Amino acid sequence: MVSLTASCALSQPQKLSTYDVLMEYRFPVGLLPKGAIGYSLNKDNSEFTAYFQGACSFDIESYTLKYKSTITGVISKGRLYNLKGVTVKILLLWLNIVEVSRQGNDIYFSVGIASADFGVENFLESPQCGCGFDCKTLPLNGDVSVSSI
Repeated sequence: MVSLTASCALSQPQKLSTYDVLMEYRFPVGLLPKGAIGYSLNKDNSEFTAYFQGACSFDIESYTLKYKSTITGVISKGRLYNLKGVTVKILLLWLNIVEVSRQGNDIYFSVGIASADFGVENFLESPQCGCGFDCKTLPLNGDVSVSSI
């Protein structure tokens, strides 16, 4: 016999993480950097907002990405559009990423005038603010070494 307390706890839906919401809409977690502190999703108009502690930037290959502390867009299965709060540096220009879509195993990023696609396997892990995927852990003894580039 299940106690009343246990059955009430089981009937309470758990709030999904920001990354869980991305996966429900067929996106990999790596579209957003680590550290999302919350989200809002309006089921009526599909407006999606992701929140971070602060702005974030990092390099991935030849691109520099910047995320504002609040990212907004309209989300549907495999499509995130009217995106605001994410920019990419291409050559010397900063461009707003306005749409992200998934088609099969490819993720397409649009800056309005152009788009680029990448395999979904590149986004299975979230990058970290400041260092992307090239993060180095600090030595356990507290010594920090700095190397010049």
